[in-house]
Amino acid sequence: MREPLAGRPFARSGGHMIKGEIKTVRPSESAQGRARLTIRRARLWLTARWSDDLLMSRTAAHLAIILLVILVVALSDVTPLTLPRPTPRRLSPAGESIAPPGSQTGDEAAGPANSSPAAADASSLLSASSLNASDVLVRAAVPHTIIPERPRDEITRYTVQAGDTIFGIAAQFGLAPETIMWANGRLEDNPDLLRVGQELIILPVDGVYHQVGASDTLETIAAAYKVDPAAIINYPLNQLNADDPQLVAGQWLIVPGGTKPYVPRTVVAYSGPIPEDASKGTGVFGWPTAGQITQGYWDRHRAIDIGTWQGAPILAADSGYVVAAGWDDSGYGRMVVIDHGNGFQTLYAHMQVYYVEAGDSVAKGQQIGEAGSTGNSTGPHLHFEIRQNGVQRNPFGFLP
Repeated sequence: MREPLAGRPFARSGGHMIKGEIKTVRPSESAQGRARLTIRRARLWLTARWSDDLLMSRTAAHLAIILLVILVVALSDVTPLTLPRPTPRRLSPAGESIAPPGSQTGDEAAGPANSSPAAADASSLLSASSLNASDVLVRAAVPHTIIPERPRDEITRYTVQAGDTIFGIAAQFGLAPETIMWANGRLEDNPDLLRVGQELIILPVDGVYHQVGASDTLETIAAAYKVDPAAIINYPLNQLNADDPQLVAGQWLIVPGGTKPYVPRTVVAYSGPIPEDASKGTGVFGWPTAGQITQGYWDRHRAIDIGTWQGAPILAADSGYVVAAGWDDSGYGRMVVIDHGNGFQTLYAHMQVYYVEAGDSVAKGQQIGEAGSTGNSTGPHLHFEIRQNGVQRNPFGFLP
């Protein structure tokens, strides 16, 4: 029979002595004291008891102690510390904090000195339960606002700058070149009539800008531009009454999506006598100057523009005789027209100076003038046309 552990200087276990005196510990009046005393007695008992059993591992002993600690804590009457929950708040439109219904602020929030944490917790829960999601969640301000690109809703006025072309201006406003030309008078016939300082009408959408005539009706206008009359009536800038659209002579209308039929420009060939020594064209054309193509041939520009430097030599594209040399008021400026005697004529416009006169015979490659920017031009270049039997042809089909 084993002796009591208390008061013994050594405890024997399996032939070994455990050094140390085990003192008798009086139970604490508190629950924590009782728990610590119970754990210590259990540890000493397990150490003395299980050390005799070689089959019991140290890991199993540790697990048993942990389980015992959990059991003691669960059975103790220690009250866990409870922290009060924060009272939810919402923001006013001015950004000020507003206490929710049923909550208190200042000294009232502190409550009586003897109020328990449980009461504060219950009050917080009551306040939170009286709120809905819209009272608590507040949208944060976004410091950067992205404004989406919106379509233009008005007619714009644009002043032509040096170096501008119809294609460049149209691309700047997201329109077709024809839209720019159709809305700006004489440009419809020739985009080379563009000049620096000229003010252009820029429509907000692709289409035609039409001035109402005395005999015009919505039906005739729509038919002329191949659109439905509703497209004209419903376009906001036209300000037409959908129930009773009335047109007034002189009124301007935007015809969205409309297209204007092309009316070929009539050119007049030289009708004077052919000089006796006039050269005859070979039918094979050469480049009239060196430079870059700044505008090609299309239905509203039946020519090509070759951008070059001021004073660059202009050469006859083929042999022939000069039928016109001088200033042209329609926008060509200083120009030369050569008849090649085989149904072809070539036109050279915007020249700074020309070296030939009407009736002169010229050979292919002969210099006839210098490049310039005369007439309606936004920079030095050569406007070059090839006409066959009075019809403007695409020069790219004849040049090497």
